[in-house]
Amino acid sequence: MGAEDFSFYPKESAATIFVLGINNESLKSDQPLHTSHFVIDEEALSVGAALNAALAISYSGTHVETH
Repeated sequence: MGAEDFSFYPKESAATIFVLGINNESLKSDQPLHTSHFVIDEEALSVGAALNAALAISYSGTHVETH
């Protein structure tokens, strides 16, 4: 399980986890994740990608190592 695996990272470094939710009833993407009825709303993928990119850019701008 992802949550159990992820729980080891904060022991080594600061960490956080984000969950991108979707609920588009017109696409029937309002069904539970682990069922045969689940349909992903692919428009949500760009939102998740943008969030991860923005976090990486923000983090890299404030956490510069000097040697």
